[in-house]
Amino acid sequence: MLAYFIIGVSVLLALMVGSQAIATADPRKLIKALRISAVIVCSVLAGFFILTGRFPYAAPLIAAALFFLRSKPLFSARRPSTGQKSDVETDWLQASLNHDTGEMDAMILQGRFEGRQLSTLSRSELGEFHRECADDEQTMAILESFISRNFDEDFATEGGENQSKEERTRASSSDGPMTRQEAFEILELGGDASVSDIKAAHRRLMKKFHPDHNGSDYMAAKLNEAKDVLLKS
Repeated sequence: MLAYFIIGVSVLLALMVGSQAIATADPRKLIKALRISAVIVCSVLAGFFILTGRFPYAAPLIAAALFFLRSKPLFSARRPSTGQKSDVETDWLQASLNHDTGEMDAMILQGRFEGRQLSTLSRSELGEFHRECADDEQTMAILESFISRNFDEDFATEGGENQSKEERTRASSSDGPMTRQEAFEILELGGDASVSDIKAAHRRLMKKFHPDHNGSDYMAAKLNEAKDVLLKS
């Protein structure tokens, strides 16, 4: 009976200490008070059972007291990680996405803008780089995602792009021979394009506009004419 009485008194004291802590302390102080109360209760009970020769009861209480004496908090909220990034590398880009902020940027690995970050390019320069890396689907996906995020632009489907370009070409084409300026515009090049740039642009656009790839005879002919004008002049 005496053992049960001591246990009851210890539990009552623990409840009193806990109630006082709840009423007056912030959560961190409350946890500390609960830990101290648990250590006191377990220690008192373990001491009692040791003094009365009931060692099997004392061992778990000693273990419990040691558990509550540890410095690690009883309850630790899992905080979201910070600074987490995903890195992706293609032939043209070394890109990273910050999961916390949603910001994305990439280092350009080759071409005219090699060594620069996408964030340092103007919209027109991004358009030039877009044309330059058009043969790399993975790079195009990253680049178009970056442009959409930063310039609120949605990229049309390939069929819509093809139709739009054909309409623009028909509208701007003159009845006479194609000029060099028209040829550069059709191949989406600047006036300083090299021979290799012209050939690369012709190959890229023919993949999109060739009749065998749901393109049109008109655009295929215009692309060939533009290539011939620039290479022969």
